Amino acid sequence: MSCLFTFSLYNSNDLDILSSAIMNSKSSQYAFRLLNKCLWKGGAEDMYKSSLRKAGSISLLNRKKPSSSYSTRPNLSQKTLSSNPMLNGVSMLQWFFDEVRPDQREVRYWMKYFHQTTDPNRIFAVIQISKDVFAQEELDLVEKENGKLKRTILETLSLSMYFLQQNRMKVVLLVGADRDCAESDTTFKEDRKLIYKHIKTVVDRLDESGTRSTPVFDGGNIFNTDRDFRIQSLNTENLDWLMSHDNVPVIGCIGENPEGRLGLVQADDGTHTLSTYTQPLKVLLLNAGGGISDSSGERVTVVFLPQAAELQKFVNLPWWNTTVKDRFIKVCDILKVLPKASSYVITSASDVLTELLTQRGVGTLFKRVAPVNKYRSLDDWVKVGDCIENEQQLKDILPDLVENAFGRQTSRSYWNKLSADLDAIYVTDDLKSCAVVRKIHGMPGVAYLDKFAVCKEERGNFSIDVLWQQLKQDYTSLYWRSRRTNIFNSWYEARSDGIVKSGYYHIFWFGLNSTDINSVVKLCETLPDSFDS
Repeated sequence: MSCLFTFSLYNSNDLDILSSAIMNSKSSQYAFRLLNKCLWKGGAEDMYKSSLRKAGSISLLNRKKPSSSYSTRPNLSQKTLSSNPMLNGVSMLQWFFDEVRPDQREVRYWMKYFHQTTDPNRIFAVIQISKDVFAQEELDLVEKENGKLKRTILETLSLSMYFLQQNRMKVVLLVGADRDCAESDTTFKEDRKLIYKHIKTVVDRLDESGTRSTPVFDGGNIFNTDRDFRIQSLNTENLDWLMSHDNVPVIGCIGENPEGRLGLVQADDGTHTLSTYTQPLKVLLLNAGGGISDSSGERVTVVFLPQAAELQKFVNLPWWNTTVKDRFIKVCDILKVLPKASSYVITSASDVLTELLTQRGVGTLFKRVAPVNKYRSLDDWVKVGDCIENEQQLKDILPDLVENAFGRQTSRSYWNKLSADLDAIYVTDDLKSCAVVRKIHGMPGVAYLDKFAVCKEERGNFSIDVLWQQLKQDYTSLYWRSRRTNIFNSWYEARSDGIVKSGYYHIFWFGLNSTDINSVVKLCETLPDSFDS
C-alpha cells in the first residue's frame, strides 16, 4: 500500500526517483519496483523531508512528521503514485499523506493482517451510508460552486474508495432509507425512488474519481426476506459473483419476499447480514457528523466491549441515552459474529481512510477485546482455549507468553524467585498479553511493573491499551524500567509522569511522590536482569 517510506540505500539518485515518483504519474517501472522495496528505518524523516522539498510539496513539509520507529514493506499500486481527475494534478500518494497522516504501526498492522488471506474475494470493509450524507452532499455542492469548498463529502469518499480499489482492498457499500419497512406501497415507492437516486449519486462520484463500481438497485437480488421484509438469507450466488470482480458493489437496501414482492429492509439489518457472510475486518456506519459525542460535546473515541452483550457498565455514563443504547445493541450483535480483529466505526463519510487504516480515527470505534483476568499466584489455573476442562497452571503458560513477546529467553531463576514478592499477574483471555506486578522490598507501598508483554500479532490491535487500562484502574502508582533499545519507550513515556535515563535502562513511573523518585531509580539500577544474556 502507499505508505511513507525511505530507501535502504540513501543516495542522490534514490532521492531523485522518490521525488519524481511522488509528482510524476509516468514514473518508470524501475522506479516503481524500487519504491516497493522501501522500508522505514532510522533517519526516515530526513529522507522524507528532503524528497518532498525536491518535489515542491510545501503543505506536507509544514505538518507533523510521521514516526519512523517501525518498518513496513509497502504494497504500492502504480496508479496510487499517479494523479486523479479529482485532485487537480496532485498524486494519490501525496493526497494520502495529507488526508490520513498515517501512523506506520497501525497501517502496517491492517495491511499485514488483510494480505495474510489467500482468498482473492476477501472483503476488507462493509460500509453503510446514512441518508444524512446525501443531504450534506447537496449542501457541499452549493459551497463548492461558490468557491468555498474544494471537495464534497461524497467526492472525498470516492477518492478513498479509489485508493482502496487500487490497493486491492475490497469494500461493499450499502445505501438505505434509514427507516423501517414501508407501511404502504406508496411509501415504498417513494423510498425506492430515493434509494435509486442515492445509488446513482454514489456511482457517479465513484466514476468521476476513476473508481469502478457495480450498482445493485434492487437489493432483492441480494436480500431474501419474509413476508414482512425482515431479512432471512442472502442470495450468496449473486453476492459471490459481485465479490469476484474488482468493482465496488453499491447495494440498495431492498429485499424480495417469498411472493416476489419488493420491499424496504432496514439498513442495519442489511449491514449485519452482509457482515456475517463476508466477515470483514471493518464495518463502518457513515454519516455527516462523525462519531458519538458525550453530553459536553466531546467525542467518544473508543468503546471496548469485553463481552459482546455487556451493556450495564455504560448505563451511568453521561452520553448514554436510548438512541446510543439501540446503536450499542446493534454493534454488539455484529461484532459477536465477526473475527476478534474486526471493529465497528461510526464516523463521517469524509474520514473513511483514516478509520479504515488507523486505530486512532476521528469517529467512535467499537472493539471487542479479550477480557483481562487477574491472578495472585503462579499456581493458579487458567482456561486454555474454548474447552472449559482444558486448564493449565500459570507457571506453565507465562514463560512462553513473555518470551514470545520479548523475543528473548527468561532465566529459570527469575520464575523460581518470583513468588516471593509477587503482587498480581494479569493475563488476557486469549493468552496473548500479560503483566506481572511485584512489591519489591525497599519500596513499601509502591508496586513495580516487572513485565508488560503483548504478543507481536496483537500489537496495534488495542490489547495493549486494555491491559494498561486495567493496571491504571488497580494501581494509583507504578514504576518500571525498560531497555534503552526498546521500541516501545515512546509509548511508555507518553503514559508516565516521568522518565530517568540511567545507563542501560530507561526508568518510568506514574503516581509517585517526588520523594520516592530517587529511591525508585536506585532500586531499578540494581535489579538483576530477568533474561538470559
